[in-house]
Amino acid sequence: MDRSLLARMAFATALLGVVALAFTVALVAGFGALAVFFGWPMVVAPVGAAVVLLGFGALELTQGARVVREADAYEVDADTSPRLHRIVRIVAQQADLPMLAIAVSDDDAPEAFVTGYTAGSATLVISLGMLRALDDAELRAVVAHELAHVKNRDVALMTAISVPTAVASRLHELSSATSERLVGSGGAVRGRGLVAIVAFLSAVVSLVAGLFSFLGRSLIASFSRVRELAADRGAVAITGDPASLASALSSIETELGKHPVEDLRSAQSVAAFTVVSPEQVEPDEPLMLGAEGDQPATLTYYSDRYEAFVYRTFLRTHPSVGDRVSRLQAAEREVQTATPP
Repeated sequence: MDRSLLARMAFATALLGVVALAFTVALVAGFGALAVFFGWPMVVAPVGAAVVLLGFGALELTQGARVVREADAYEVDADTSPRLHRIVRIVAQQADLPMLAIAVSDDDAPEAFVTGYTAGSATLVISLGMLRALDDAELRAVVAHELAHVKNRDVALMTAISVPTAVASRLHELSSATSERLVGSGGAVRGRGLVAIVAFLSAVVSLVAGLFSFLGRSLIASFSRVRELAADRGAVAITGDPASLASALSSIETELGKHPVEDLRSAQSVAAFTVVSPEQVEPDEPLMLGAEGDQPATLTYYSDRYEAFVYRTFLRTHPSVGDRVSRLQAAEREVQTATPP
């Protein structure tokens, strides 16, 4: 991995550590405030924070199996999918990894990702859309990219650094829902005394947790983009064929662009895991309304554009395909220069 990627990764990791520490302190302080209010012993503060962090951390550990279920994938072997099994076996040998479990989803959108925290427990999931979209060389490059994630232990690493942010996101959702239930449509609290206090505390927790959630997600997305570039470089190191990976990424992006918005949104659950995120190819046309379907929904259009800007600026889990292809083309030139005539 080059120095610029290492520097970016180290910077993102340091900032994530600061945000995680700050959120943990805020969580302990929150439990401490509850302890003072209700007259509980102060040991409730660190114990309550630890229980929340460990509980949501345990939920994060089930994420891989949950993603495979959401992808509706089924395991295949050399008899049921000989082409894919052969390519994975060859690339695994080149990467000096054990043979992975392989699962295939019936999704028409091209997807490929790995789950599992160790090489021995990893599962490679590939969609039928991916198998149809790529030739053997391109498919081998995509498999190498995913196996580079396995060698780098990216799933375990990303899960570990995501726990505080996952806790903040879940607390934001729960406290927001609680606050909405306790506050009427006119903004008045439904009840007095303890109900009003709970509504106020829920609103405060929602605000604080939402802020930490956004900061954490932004930093994790930045970290993820660096890991994707590192996996691209790892794939080149495994196969020695940057041109095929560049071609595969372009083919996947083109194929994703052919799918309707509904199909792409159905793949959002695996967007952060797959080799090219479906979120990168959302169409840019405004929603059309009116009896003739010729009147743009202006508010909806600009709301969608704002959400797209926030996503592209802060929450993208993958670098742009154009950037990745440019880097791979530069790597291809290096390979050609290093190869004697």
